[in-house]
Amino acid sequence: LHLCVMLWTMFTGLGLVAAGLTVGCVEAGSTGAGQFPHTPRIPGNGVGGRVVQRRSEVTSSDSSVSETPARPSSLNCSWRYFAQKLDHFNEGATAAGNATFKQRYCVYEGFTQGTPSVILFYTGNESPVEEYVNNTGLMWTLGPKYNALLVFAEHRYEGESFPTLEGLPNCMSYCTSQQALADFATLIRGLKAEYMAPDAAVIAFGGSYGGMLSAWFRIKYPNVVAGSIAASAPIWGLPLTSPQPDDYAVAISRGVSAVGGATDTCFDNLAAAMVLLHEAGKTATGRTMLSDAFNTCSPLGSDGEVDALLGWAQDPWFELAEGNYPFPSQYITYSVGPGAFPLPAWPMRHACSLGLNTDLGVKFTGNRSDVRYSVALDGLTVNVDWDTTTSSGSPGSKLGDLAKALASAVDVWYNVSGSLKCNDLTVAERPSKPDSSICGKSEESLTASWTGVCCNEALHMVNTMARGLGRDFFWPPNQPRNFNVTAAIEAEGQGNCRTGATDPQGYPAGSDPWSTLLDDVYGGLNIESASNIVFSNGLLDPWSSGGVLRNLSSTLIAVVLPLGAHHLDLMWPTASDPPDAIAARQVEEEAIKGWITEHHARTHARCTRQ
Repeated sequence: LHLCVMLWTMFTGLGLVAAGLTVGCVEAGSTGAGQFPHTPRIPGNGVGGRVVQRRSEVTSSDSSVSETPARPSSLNCSWRYFAQKLDHFNEGATAAGNATFKQRYCVYEGFTQGTPSVILFYTGNESPVEEYVNNTGLMWTLGPKYNALLVFAEHRYEGESFPTLEGLPNCMSYCTSQQALADFATLIRGLKAEYMAPDAAVIAFGGSYGGMLSAWFRIKYPNVVAGSIAASAPIWGLPLTSPQPDDYAVAISRGVSAVGGATDTCFDNLAAAMVLLHEAGKTATGRTMLSDAFNTCSPLGSDGEVDALLGWAQDPWFELAEGNYPFPSQYITYSVGPGAFPLPAWPMRHACSLGLNTDLGVKFTGNRSDVRYSVALDGLTVNVDWDTTTSSGSPGSKLGDLAKALASAVDVWYNVSGSLKCNDLTVAERPSKPDSSICGKSEESLTASWTGVCCNEALHMVNTMARGLGRDFFWPPNQPRNFNVTAAIEAEGQGNCRTGATDPQGYPAGSDPWSTLLDDVYGGLNIESASNIVFSNGLLDPWSSGGVLRNLSSTLIAVVLPLGAHHLDLMWPTASDPPDAIAARQVEEEAIKGWITEHHARTHARCTRQ
């Protein structure tokens, strides 16, 4: 997620600090909503030129695979469309005049009793919105407690919320977080008019980029939303917020360590494997052993192919860390993987259990934090100095056992479908620029919001810039020793997404490596003047490295889940949840209750004055 990765978490007064939950800084139930037989009514066309459509053919992609009773999903939605301006800020400036597009959203009315006084609103992010309808269990479990109207809004340029791109000059220039927030605000205004609920308290929810949007929504539109739950929202992953560039790799490594529920033996074996297998791959015998252990579709024929194999074997740990939930889940595989195939419960622990937890006799000496050390196993000793190695001795059978253990571990991700016959390491090269022909394509079935936001607003996440610097299991380091972070940010953020001088997409011509636009618009580190936001982050999640991990005020609250993966607290409650997830949801519920009370008291006072 540099330039968005290759263009793709006070309340101490509540008495809710439970075992395993940190509220405020890093140092230091219910199994579902039950049956939902209600079929929502489908009102006629109304405010904002919306169109109503019943989407009974949509299937659920509920991420957690469990024995809970039938959960509500996209099948329970009234699916509707709202006519949004393509450009909220320059009316009449588009080539088509005041162009509009239809924004799709889900409404669930089954909890409401008459005019809703509370609206729970999901700020959709970079996937079709069904993904969030089906997996944001927190909203569904809170809905009946407040007789709330549930709304899940799709992000522009996602799913069915596309403008007509064909023939639209600068067709991608309208895909920004600022335009998306204006969409949400306009939609809420229309919903309040439709339901005759002008004083309803609106609570925003979002996870990941959606969590960033939820936080920014409250910061920029405090008149529209009374408070926000911003889960796994890496708003402090931008350059001017100064995140540690390798913190994401530290979070990943936590999940294969004892502190994250696995074992330190797993961590050590992973760290050793990257070095030892690299060295073994310098010989034909070693390459044959690696080809067999990893079941490659083609034999490894060179040192370069061995290094490619080891890079391939390190890549899936990011996704496994995101999806390191205490229950089987297809949320991450469905979003960024091969499809709706569930990872096992605690997938990183499971990966470790397939051989990496075994003490094979790996021995480290030297300074691992400075990446100057030696690692030995079964007759082979490798000396490491940053990204270079020398060795002595020859490998024994235990090195083959280590290779097979690593292969079995990464198979948890790569073969989650169970259908692979062998591992094909050849990967098509990713284009260096976005698809310049998108402006001439049909908008159906496209997903483009993430690329659009990254390119238009220079969303440059530098908390994922470095790994292998001595605080994680990765090797070799992907940055030079004593690398200059400032220089690296400057170099990495140069350029733009334009495909030429007459780029039809309309992306900005300049570069903004420090994401100064987003820092100016949303406040960067200086957001203390905002209020009513809960930032939740799980320390098993790579994106916690860009999250808000400390309280900023009595109303800007950080909730840290030591055993939480990617916005676990937003997911459906299960009997497998660690105590910190249960406690985090309690903190969030208490915060929401307070925001609603505050909003209605303020509204009542205003009406009394009038």
